[in-house]
Amino acid sequence: MRANTEAAKVLTAVEGIYEDGEIELLERPEGLQRARVIVTFLPSPPSEPSPREREEARKRMLNRMREGIDLGGPPYPTREEIYERDPKA
Repeated sequence: MRANTEAAKVLTAVEGIYEDGEIELLERPEGLQRARVIVTFLPSPPSEPSPREREEARKRMLNRMREGIDLGGPPYPTREEIYERDPKA
């Protein structure tokens, strides 16, 4: 039954950095002396945009806000059209 008790423990995730075949953990997991691990490599975070790229993005965003979003508008359907009623009945 001891194996079942060990399997019932929660998974622990710890961030680290891989470089030149070595993994450096950014924190030490509590209560673990030895454990099996699965390593998942995450994509590198995108680099920070330059001030020029940031300003261009801001201008594009403001232009889109000024243009707005076309949500339709008049002419609106009549009640009969919405409920498919015969106006003569």
